[in-house]
Amino acid sequence: MKKLKILGQELNLQLSPTFMQNSACPFYLKCHYVDRIDERYVRVAAERGKAAHGAIYDLARYCMDERIAVLELEDGMLREALQKHIPPTILSETATIYSWLKLWRERFKLPKNLHGLEERLALNDEYDECDWKDASYRGILDMSQVTDSHAVVTDWKSQFKILNESELNEFEQGTMYCWLFWKLYPFLKTFTFRIWYLRYGFYQETTRTEEDLEAFENTLMIREGKLSEIESWDPIPGPHCQYCDFIHMCPIAQDLSPANQAIISQEQATLAGQRLTVLEVVVRSLKEGLKIYVDHNDNVRLGDKFQWGYKHSTSVKYKPGEVEEVLRAADRSLADVANVDVKGMKKLIKQLAREDPQLAAKLEDLAEVKHKTEFKGHKIGAGDDEEE
Repeated sequence: MKKLKILGQELNLQLSPTFMQNSACPFYLKCHYVDRIDERYVRVAAERGKAAHGAIYDLARYCMDERIAVLELEDGMLREALQKHIPPTILSETATIYSWLKLWRERFKLPKNLHGLEERLALNDEYDECDWKDASYRGILDMSQVTDSHAVVTDWKSQFKILNESELNEFEQGTMYCWLFWKLYPFLKTFTFRIWYLRYGFYQETTRTEEDLEAFENTLMIREGKLSEIESWDPIPGPHCQYCDFIHMCPIAQDLSPANQAIISQEQATLAGQRLTVLEVVVRSLKEGLKIYVDHNDNVRLGDKFQWGYKHSTSVKYKPGEVEEVLRAADRSLADVANVDVKGMKKLIKQLAREDPQLAAKLEDLAEVKHKTEFKGHKIGAGDDEEE
């Protein structure tokens, strides 16, 4: 187990993908490792994911033991697996998780080169295998495959967001899973990391090389060393706030003081940014809980003129072919009223690049590049050059 001294406190740390997410905030470290607070913030999304992970493990093991395909699983087996793993706190999510299991059954195939399911990897400071509770570095691989010196690591994800290519390539959690597997099995040279989206029934994949994992290891060592230099337990907000188990205790989240009308110093700007980052997580959580309530009850009225809930609206849609036909009959052009779908155009150009490169090039030359900026909190360097 990793031992570090931070602000006079000796902490026994176990570096895992979850730890790497949360260790950016000293307040989290204090709550978890110094105060050892057991009261955790319950996140519906996290509980859904745990239930699905547990059910899929049981179902996959059954398929392996009985030597049957995933597609042969009966509805009753899915129900039993989910009933075993879903906690009472999220029973309202049963239908959602059950739909994920049905989609998994329909589209997933167990690989022939399967190495492990829900495999716990635990390493000591010398990177030797050890007991889970004594590990300095650890993680759980949802599924792994090995062929010669190549490994495939698959992670089940229940999130809504589908990562873009750059996000997938930089996904640190996936890199750490591959790094742990590499340290345990040094004969492995190349890695494929996959995310299977339970909600959508498909996977994305990216690659990791030995060079990538060596670079990650150096980064990990630097971050370990910086932990001992922490000068205060004060919270440092960031993307990790959305995963924090103690956000309900965070002093920034509990700050209800009026906001400054004007921000005129760097210190005020930093405090405002920190507060906004945390409050956005709290607001999002409140909205999720309120939506579940409204789904099963009614809109929530706040006085005579405001309410939270569903608001009906209508929109109008025209079929391009029909509009073109009418306009042509009146000697008018569709171009007078139509906008080209940019995503559809990119897809068409990509297809034509294989079938008719000259036509693809002509269409690509018609593109008009526009630039814009948008004020919002965002990861530094992410999406700065992406086209809309």
